[in-house]
Amino acid sequence: MMVVISGGGTGGHLSPALAVGEELKRMRPDAELLFIGTRAGLDEQFLSRSGFAYELLDVGGVAGHGAREVPIALMKMARATMQARALLKRRRPQLVVGVGGYASMPAAVAALSLRIPLVLMEQNTRPGLTNRVLAHFAKRICVAFEDSVPLLPRGKVQLTGNPVRFTPVNNPGQHPEFFSILVLGGSSGAHRLNIGALKAFDILNKDVIKFRIVHQTGVADEGLVRGAYQQAGIEAEVVPFIYAMAQALAAADLVVARAGAMTVSEIALAGRPAVFVPYPFHRDRQQEHNARTLERLGAAIIIPDDERLADNLARAIRALAADRTRLHTMAARAAAAAKPDAAAAIARTCLQIVQEAA
Repeated sequence: MMVVISGGGTGGHLSPALAVGEELKRMRPDAELLFIGTRAGLDEQFLSRSGFAYELLDVGGVAGHGAREVPIALMKMARATMQARALLKRRRPQLVVGVGGYASMPAAVAALSLRIPLVLMEQNTRPGLTNRVLAHFAKRICVAFEDSVPLLPRGKVQLTGNPVRFTPVNNPGQHPEFFSILVLGGSSGAHRLNIGALKAFDILNKDVIKFRIVHQTGVADEGLVRGAYQQAGIEAEVVPFIYAMAQALAAADLVVARAGAMTVSEIALAGRPAVFVPYPFHRDRQQEHNARTLERLGAAIIIPDDERLADNLARAIRALAADRTRLHTMAARAAAAAKPDAAAAIARTCLQIVQEAA
């Protein structure tokens, strides 16, 4: 059995793609897997560590480009689609899985042109442009959040959750001697959140509470953030990217994060209380909708990314650090929202589609 998994560009697409690939390989050791991604994102970094075969295409997104850039992006997309079609004709997969985002489009369109069954994965509460375009042609659409179900073609949607690539580490419990905070800006970092968190910790540095800070910055802001902590006299572990996410989450009393779909799902799986600062400039307010899924349950609070971010963030951290009972309740409610079997559910769906096509 040959399966192609298509998509990438960000950790939020690559991580669930690899989780499903790993589960397919566990269920069917004889399965041959090929990942098709983009040269424009984090794909080389992720896929080279995975042990899976992969091909990278020169493709970029169309949405958000200016009028002059759109024709170039469309030409790249068309060329990448032809390359993907040639690749699929040569490898002859029984199924193509599109994980969403612009990087999944070439192989997904090529699959449809060759009448290869297509399964889609949607990580966010609000489906992205690529999956909205492809949804009517897919055999099945696996979604992470119940909010997505009414937004996609009826009868094709399956609520699976987001496949997360770790098993939760046993919660070590709260730390009486310090308050541990994990700051996550996503796989590429988040400059505005990085700066807001720095200013918030500078405010909190005057408090008597002892904080232990681990801050994932993304590559671009690593030096800036490390230098700012040193200048402020704040002890913090600053890293561009965290690979051992299960351990980092388990050690945190509180997570401060953007609200990318995978971040929200990982926090739920780890059973951690969270303060979400959604990215404010997405047209569909995608991250805000993701964060609301845990906020509604009392598992998280949301702080807007505006001019008062640092003050509001410091106030929220101070209040939560002083209320361990509330933190415990938030953690339990986050864990109750988790879907730990998401990768297995999607893999079973893929195998079912292959069997039906055969």
